[in-house]
Amino acid sequence: MALDDPDLPTQGVFPNAEELKDCITVTVRQPRSDLDFSVLLPDGWYQQPAPASKIDFSKESEFAPLALFSAAKEMLPPILFTVGVRPAPKKGNVAEWLERQCYLQQLALQRMKLNKFAFGWAADAVAVQASDFGKLKLRITMFEDGNRLFTLIGMAPLDIWDVWVVPLGLCVNTFELLDPKGQSAPLAPKYEDAKPDDE
Repeated sequence: MALDDPDLPTQGVFPNAEELKDCITVTVRQPRSDLDFSVLLPDGWYQQPAPASKIDFSKESEFAPLALFSAAKEMLPPILFTVGVRPAPKKGNVAEWLERQCYLQQLALQRMKLNKFAFGWAADAVAVQASDFGKLKLRITMFEDGNRLFTLIGMAPLDIWDVWVVPLGLCVNTFELLDPKGQSAPLAPKYEDAKPDDE
């Protein structure tokens, strides 16, 4: 199946029966069981240790890292899939929060759309970031669950993004919380009162 979007695919990323043999389902346990999740990864990816630094949620840009996966053990080039969480803001909506995080992290937001995943509805965006390795392209998928704001980020160098969009899309599209609490925050301004019609 062809990709339904060149950067933010939700179709065309799932492996067929033969390709599934080269994937592995990973369950990540957290100190708090309500943050446990599972994800389907391409075989050969590495789970890296999460940074040990203390998280200060009073800083708007800080997310607690739940997992970091890399396509190469040395994380070079930086082809990464990361999962983070922080308390959801009291006001606003998921799309606004994603836009705000891009501003705080100095990411050039290119476009955003609303997509439905196994875990529910999310704001799904493409952004570009300058780095020591040249420009990086990111898929940032943000959603709220149980008053917690989760962010899933797939990252690869811009010049090889096309090669990695499917493996990174697989990670995003197979992410599931093991103990979801339910989504209550609005997705975007136009959905303040209701979720999209096809929910």
